[in-house]
Amino acid sequence: MLKKNVILGLLLLATVASPSIEKNSLISPQYVIAIAEDGIDKVQLIMKKLRASMASMKDLDELEKAGMSKKNVDRMRRAMTHKTDQMINEAVDLIHAL
Repeated sequence: MLKKNVILGLLLLATVASPSIEKNSLISPQYVIAIAEDGIDKVQLIMKKLRASMASMKDLDELEKAGMSKKNVDRMRRAMTHKTDQMINEAVDLIHAL
């Protein structure tokens, strides 16, 4: 929670101090905070999905030990790796946007 408040404070400070935003601009501090909170919530959700994805990779090892063919497990592993890479890229993009 403290990290979230620090990030929101820095975003608000950057917005208020930004020379590109005029004093009479329609962008309010509350709007900036709402956007930042939404972005932070999205990043946290993606991180939660990434943790679940990593746990699923361990489950694939267990499937192979239980008798599933190596070929099928490798296909599943590649698909899971691709999905994990997509989530990582999405998280990085969201963090950059913040």
